[in-house]
Amino acid sequence: MNSPAMQASRPPRRHDLDALRAVAMLLGIALHASLAYVPGIPWPVQDSRPARWLGLLFLAIHGFRMPLFFLLSGFFTAMLWRDRGATAMLAQRARRVLFPLVIGCFTLLPAFAAVVRGPASPAADRAESPAAAATDLVVAIRRADTDAAKSAIDGGADPAAPDAEFRMQPITLAALVGDVDVARVLVDAGADPGGRNADGRTPLHAAAFAGRTAMVAFLLESGADPSARSAAGDRPFDATRADAGATAFIAEFLRIDLAHPEALDRDRAAIRAMLADRGAGRSDPPQEAGRDGLAAARQAYRGWLASPAWGVPQPPGGRPKSLFLGDTFNYLWFLWFLCWYAVGFAALATLARALRLPPVPDRLVASPAALLWTVPLTLLPQAFMGLFTPALGPDTSVGLLPQPHVLGYYAVFFGYGAILQGSEAAAASVGRRWPIAAAVALLVCFPAGLATLAAPAATALPQALYAWLMSFAAIGFFRWLVPRESVTWRYLSDSAYWLYLAHLPLLVVVQRATRDWPLPGTVKFLLVCGFSTAVLLASYQLLVRHTWLGIMLNGPRCRGPATRSAIGPGS
Repeated sequence: MNSPAMQASRPPRRHDLDALRAVAMLLGIALHASLAYVPGIPWPVQDSRPARWLGLLFLAIHGFRMPLFFLLSGFFTAMLWRDRGATAMLAQRARRVLFPLVIGCFTLLPAFAAVVRGPASPAADRAESPAAAATDLVVAIRRADTDAAKSAIDGGADPAAPDAEFRMQPITLAALVGDVDVARVLVDAGADPGGRNADGRTPLHAAAFAGRTAMVAFLLESGADPSARSAAGDRPFDATRADAGATAFIAEFLRIDLAHPEALDRDRAAIRAMLADRGAGRSDPPQEAGRDGLAAARQAYRGWLASPAWGVPQPPGGRPKSLFLGDTFNYLWFLWFLCWYAVGFAALATLARALRLPPVPDRLVASPAALLWTVPLTLLPQAFMGLFTPALGPDTSVGLLPQPHVLGYYAVFFGYGAILQGSEAAAASVGRRWPIAAAVALLVCFPAGLATLAAPAATALPQALYAWLMSFAAIGFFRWLVPRESVTWRYLSDSAYWLYLAHLPLLVVVQRATRDWPLPGTVKFLLVCGFSTAVLLASYQLLVRHTWLGIMLNGPRCRGPATRSAIGPGS
């Protein structure tokens, strides 16, 4: 533990920002918990009782949570640099951020992948029964075995009954796999080529998503509706625009092999043309219609990100993994970004000190004046968000190489946080009018951002304003909520890092266990959040806090009152 003399030499802790950083991380648990109850969002578990309002909650949180987190990370990184210097700051970042990331890649991410795949299908009694036949039918579809599919149906398998694992109709699974002969067997046995799954999507949505051109043609010939809309409002045409990250994620947890990205793009383009001929889409997505400069730039940039030049060869038979679009870090991506920012900040801060550059004037750092330069700096990367699928909030970059527009977007927030830490007057006053900022963000910017999602040039401003205003409002609110050190808030701040790192595998297990409970989705959402958080807190206290793992994440902790040492990845 740090000595009293060392603590006295350090700048005073911002207990309000410590607490806010913890809440920003814990909101991630609520964010991921909500996904099981929102139809149309790719997630390993789709609950039997959806709660559509949680989709708005998800977007509202996603629109500002990570920008706020990186703002606070910049603040605490600058504090650490001023207190200890660049070398010590980088060493601390390595211990608290890089090492946990490396360990997590070999422990937490494989655990999450295993949970996403789910338990193996239960070993059914091989005696003739509908349950055994249903299992055999799923296996036959996955293997594209026409004779086995016929045998399973003859043995009692219902060709229209959703499977137990994904609640997906057999014809939808066949559409994803792409075997027309198996699909024809199912249709001949009574499967509806236009039948809807729990999320309202049809086999045609699945075939279009997977780029199965022959299957799309078969389904259209069999009477599938090319204009069918899912519960989320998307059509089969829209399914061909799924971004690379979502495509890889869905294919992985459904255990579906897709074509190489280049071939998949070509097949999806052919499917869009087929659907457009049926009047069920456009040959170009709405956000790219026209020849304006932004649309052209987005299209060129998207092609650059997806270029085979960024593909890393995999073992024989494997698909190349994109350095930009591949899933390397999954939900631990933010730790990788923090490593980049720590190195970049150390270099720039050292250079600025060597050149004796003057600090940014306090009046330009305090809100709302800071919006005059932070929002313009954010607009360009914001205009490139939603490259593959329009969405409110920043994109997620989980590849080995951060996508430049995402890295640049969060860098503005990180940089502002670092500047804010060097301005005592601004740091003490930013967010002072937080009720007004929150009201404008939630009642004006958030709805405007939703209404303009299909137009990147129009949606960039309300989305950027929403992220900044909510960040300022959160800082002001927590200055009021946590005016002084609190043992409870300190403990929560200490534990939040571990809770977020470990939450996702547990969360999916609990979501899957409660999927069929006859309770409203909102109630299950609250139960899942509460139970998961309680288990994670217990694991922190018993297995982490006073162990080598707790020391690596947060530094030493006394077995008693909360300490004052720096914590977590954002401090």
